[in-house]
Amino acid sequence: MWCVIHVRDRGEKHMERLVAGLLPQSLDARCFHLTRNRKKKFQGKWQIVQEDLFPGYVFVDTVDPDRVYRELKKAPRPKLLFSDDQYVSTLEQKESELLELMADKGGVIGISRVAVDEGGTVRYLSGPLKDVGDRVRNVNLHKRIAEIEASLMGEKQILYLGIEMESP
Repeated sequence: MWCVIHVRDRGEKHMERLVAGLLPQSLDARCFHLTRNRKKKFQGKWQIVQEDLFPGYVFVDTVDPDRVYRELKKAPRPKLLFSDDQYVSTLEQKESELLELMADKGGVIGISRVAVDEGGTVRYLSGPLKDVGDRVRNVNLHKRIAEIEASLMGEKQILYLGIEMESP
């Protein structure tokens, strides 16, 4: 299961270090924030850039989300709290499974290789879209992104994932 921690002021890296220090090693939890690789054109050349997928959120992969919550509750309030009531929540099982299909262990969602046949049909050859291609809502070949529709953290989300076109 994945827990989600709301972070203030886009301090994801700082929060990862803080949470990793707060959680006992016996908990066997992995803390990270999700990033995506995608291609962008700068000065006429395609370059790979890495962007935060969910700015303001840090994820903890654990088998015991209740214990993670209890451990984090012990933290000094100004360092961890986003709001006074709820700052740590648990993703639903299907949400965690979707993100696990797309991201590697470091929380990076790589670029998917795609091919377009003569009829205009997009085929997903490798990368995260190979596993979640049925959720693709739109593919923008010009911008090199695919739109994935998902329900995450209780809301409908559109995730923009990077693609790379392979020659036919």
